[in-house]
Amino acid sequence: ASANGVARLRRESLALYSIGFWTLAANAQAPCPGATNPIGLVLDFQTDDISEDTNVLGGFPGDVATNFYAEAACVGQLDWGTPSPDGGCPCGCGCRCSNPQFETVQQNGAMLRMRQVGRLYDGTGDPPQILDLIVKNTTCEQNGRAADMAFAQISLAAGQEATFLYRFVANGYVCNSCVESPDDCTCDPPAATIDFGFDMCFFDLDTGPQYSDPAVVEPNLGESFTTCGLDTTTSYGGYYHHGKKPDSSMLVSQVLCDDTDAATIDTSAYMDIQTGSFLGGTNCIQVEALKEGAGSDNPRLFSEVTMGLGAFGGAGTCADYDVCPSYSCESDPWTCGGNVPCMTCGPIDYPDYASEADVTYPTGTILSGYPRSPGRMPDVIECPSAGATLTGAGVYPATEGVEERLQLRPYRYTMPKFVCVTYPEGTAEFSVTYRVGPNPGGDPGYGRAFLFAGTGLATSCVGPPPSPPPPS
Repeated sequence: ASANGVARLRRESLALYSIGFWTLAANAQAPCPGATNPIGLVLDFQTDDISEDTNVLGGFPGDVATNFYAEAACVGQLDWGTPSPDGGCPCGCGCRCSNPQFETVQQNGAMLRMRQVGRLYDGTGDPPQILDLIVKNTTCEQNGRAADMAFAQISLAAGQEATFLYRFVANGYVCNSCVESPDDCTCDPPAATIDFGFDMCFFDLDTGPQYSDPAVVEPNLGESFTTCGLDTTTSYGGYYHHGKKPDSSMLVSQVLCDDTDAATIDTSAYMDIQTGSFLGGTNCIQVEALKEGAGSDNPRLFSEVTMGLGAFGGAGTCADYDVCPSYSCESDPWTCGGNVPCMTCGPIDYPDYASEADVTYPTGTILSGYPRSPGRMPDVIECPSAGATLTGAGVYPATEGVEERLQLRPYRYTMPKFVCVTYPEGTAEFSVTYRVGPNPGGDPGYGRAFLFAGTGLATSCVGPPPSPPPPS
């Protein structure tokens, strides 16, 4: 979660294995099996064409081309570590462009507009209504930058908090250009009408280096988010994650792991989740990251954060989460830059505040995990033997549906760090407040990235309408 920017995923061969496609193979336009018809809002961020997206969230464009207004093009890219230009990036948002266009952006209502991410089905088999998702910052100006990742993302600088409005709008709504219509170039599309509930998921919630005891001092670059208006009438209280499944009737419950499975994925050490009334809202959830993370941990596919996709490949089964690696520390088949193995034998030093004692692992030790720079708190598990069962010691398989950079790395660095929420029917817009902890002495533009996506699943699948009776 160390990258800065706003991104929209591209369709790749591995996208076939993300959860929105697990029951329908490659046909992303038919999200129900057989003769059944989808009903509800399908949120699917996958696309191979982002040329029509607007990626100017606050005066500084992302590195995805935008057709919104040409004067927002990023020029004069700044070297990393250079302070922001005068008047630029009031949130310290990690912008690297030297040409802020504040008047233009403020007039337009700076936004991220992701085209055709929503398909609203009515259950009849008719073509869906196509929706865009607009994201606007409501508390300060923010920067956008693209990254070729499998989830959308918004960046926020260290020590900052910002609230963003998410709104679904008709794909056909056209915003005036400030170039062609300088006297009338506001862009505030009305929200669409959505008569179904839907889910949104938030991923990769972690912290930066924990130089001090996180129970005493706020972790560097710690991530948290708050959103309200959840459907708390559901049996699962309007949110779910590994260790806390939604209704069994929901397809997504089949790819999460709790105590009803061969192994549960306990998220309590990775996220502090509170519900109630926050920031003036009701039916809210507030999630705070607890564990260190690095950009190399970031998921790019749903198949990297879910289990049990079966024939569609992916990360494996719930039971695999607790299975130790089959290789020892001197024979780790993967490297961390150059030819240096990640899981090296030898000493591992823990910070003074840690309860763990420094330890030296001899040749032949089976280890799950390795010290990850710039982290300060090693997350390493010693296994009694190859293939032994030990809570959280499992590693990603080398298989389709898992990108190479995660293969044979611990599941626990990535999988327990996401939560999904359910918004009730009638919700066409909602707000999310993101916060990033301070980073004393760090780069002035350094921050964290918040990943989000829909599940790609319809509310439900219904049978076709009955055939009319034969003429009498």
